[in-house]
Amino acid sequence: ATPRSTARQLVREALERYGLAAEEGTGGEYVLCDVVGRPGGPGGAWQVEHLRPVGDGERPLVLQDVWKPKTGCSRRFEIRRRQEVER
Repeated sequence: ATPRSTARQLVREALERYGLAAEEGTGGEYVLCDVVGRPGGPGGAWQVEHLRPVGDGERPLVLQDVWKPKTGCSRRFEIRRRQEVER
């Protein structure tokens, strides 16, 4: 990933890397999500406080530099099924 990489490009690359691209077509059913949370759930599980789907044309590494989570929280990017996120 580079600062010029778009969310759509990163999703495609991840699907290809894990062998899902051929099964799922172009990957349009997946979306990159900006997830803010903290560890500490049951068994040390990640507790999500905020989840936002990243627009296909947005640049995740630029977002990471521009906006920082509040103290005590961390950010991670996750690939999720678009259908689940839109619910």
